[in-house]
Amino acid sequence: MLIREVDMTTNMIAGKADTKVGSADVVVGVDGSAASIDALRYARSEARRTEGTLRVVHVLPDYAAAAYPLPLQEIADGGRAVLRSALTQAGVDEGPVRTVLRHGTRVASLVADARGARLLVVGADRRPLLGRLLTGNTSTGVAAAAATPVVSVPEGWSGAGHRVVLAAVKKPAQALDLLGEAFSVAQARGSRLLVLHAWRLPSEYDDDGVAGRPAVDGWDARARRELEVAVAEWRTSYPDVVVELRVVHDQPAHALVAASQEVDELVLVRRAHGFPAAVHLGSTARTVLRESACPVRVVPPGRSAVVPGLVLEGAGGVRT
Repeated sequence: MLIREVDMTTNMIAGKADTKVGSADVVVGVDGSAASIDALRYARSEARRTEGTLRVVHVLPDYAAAAYPLPLQEIADGGRAVLRSALTQAGVDEGPVRTVLRHGTRVASLVADARGARLLVVGADRRPLLGRLLTGNTSTGVAAAAATPVVSVPEGWSGAGHRVVLAAVKKPAQALDLLGEAFSVAQARGSRLLVLHAWRLPSEYDDDGVAGRPAVDGWDARARRELEVAVAEWRTSYPDVVVELRVVHDQPAHALVAASQEVDELVLVRRAHGFPAAVHLGSTARTVLRESACPVRVVPPGRSAVVPGLVLEGAGGVRT
């Protein structure tokens, strides 16, 4: 096993970093929790698939803010123990691996470490509300702020093998980044792509007295037509990906959490603006991150570098 430990503690206190992240690298944050071990297994699989380096990052606690400060060396030794234990529990025993200690706030450190990487992976943070209010939600925080796609892996994930990737489309006309990532992931894994759009009116309008069955059927048909238009050119770019379109009359978060039971990964796109940071995700995304049965990939806006329908023909030029 090629494992290189990069001790960042001293340099990070000085505000410096002494390693660079490659565009094929997969960065995973570990904290010793069961969810972070499952996240490490997921990240190892992704790094193997793309032949990138796996960077396993543990963020040391901010001892300056602790009620009972400990010597920095003792904290660093504890961090190394967390990294060693995580690698052992996840069965990471081959491939290029780097272990990295960071010092600072967890979300900011992970976001900074993953800048330029292909993917940032974390364990889903599903502590009780009080715990999340006191210390923050790591998975939501990095998903809201990272410039690279973030995958949140739930505790107990084992790679069920449904061979289905789910793209959660809110507005078909604004789904370029989402569909670009989802098609790419589905093709890389040889999976089917399920494109799902869920809609529901506010409860006071969404009943038989206001929105009757004819209206619901009409809106479903319109949404399906819009999905067909949105995926049409992507089908050309990814002809090997089998696509299923699904429109459901349901509250979006409920529909996505239910669908997460039958897929291997759920892909969402982050809002392009909003404040504070967590609001970038929207209430649906935050609910899905908290409740999904499968890993959730959050794509930052402006991520797609692929133009749908564009086909590269070796040295012969470009055809659209």
